[in-house]
Amino acid sequence: MAVRARHPRRSAGIAALSLAACFALPIPSQTAAPTAQNPTAAPPAFDVVSIRPHKDNGNGSHWWTPTADGYAAYNVEVSDLLFAAYAIKCPGQLVDLPKWGYEEPFDIEARIDEAHLAQYRSLTEIERKDQAAQMLRPILEDRFKLKIHHESRVLPVYSLVVAKGGFKLKQAAGDENLYGMMTNRGMIYIRGGPIGARFIVGLSEMTDRIVIDDTGLTGYYDIDLKWTPDDDLAAGASGPSLFTALEEQLGLKLVAKKAPVDVIVVDHVERPSEN
Repeated sequence: MAVRARHPRRSAGIAALSLAACFALPIPSQTAAPTAQNPTAAPPAFDVVSIRPHKDNGNGSHWWTPTADGYAAYNVEVSDLLFAAYAIKCPGQLVDLPKWGYEEPFDIEARIDEAHLAQYRSLTEIERKDQAAQMLRPILEDRFKLKIHHESRVLPVYSLVVAKGGFKLKQAAGDENLYGMMTNRGMIYIRGGPIGARFIVGLSEMTDRIVIDDTGLTGYYDIDLKWTPDDDLAAGASGPSLFTALEEQLGLKLVAKKAPVDVIVVDHVERPSEN
């Protein structure tokens, strides 16, 4: 099950994620391998989609994940769905979403039609999660009447580079196409991942800025990065900051700069009718 933090509510990087939430975030990787069945095949469509306003039961949990026959989401807002559907990595990339899109949660159940179910079930868990973005977009367009356009805007970003002392990354062993990632408050754990895919996605979430891979590293690595979040440091906790941990533990460095970034501008969105 994949769990994501609510971006607009984060105060210092990403909020705490469940360790059980585990491998492979549902953000599509730019380098994800195509499915073995058909590299050019479009993802399956949902035959039945149920959307209802979420009724608060007091536990505060929220999640979204592919299921055995489709997709399910619990206590998610339109902003959550947009972040997942369009691989948005920082709040500045989402523009003109109405206030209710950040505040009103929904529960969603979607099922794939029988004609595509066998093919869908033949995918690995990682492949299903990498398809999630394309599968969410028709729901947003049909049920939420979403209309967007893309713009390029200059935003603050971080450039990830190799530090002066050289990188300290451990080359991954095993199948480089089967990599996993787990994030939690103050940690990023990766086995067999390329720097230019989920690692920079994780860093983008932690810093609330797009992170651009300027390391030039093309291998697959095992990464175990740990640091003390800024709010804990402010409260007197000891330990390295994210920036210090990156340099000391991995031999990498984040350099602040500005760069053109793809921005999603919301032209129209509506509350869905309940069903």
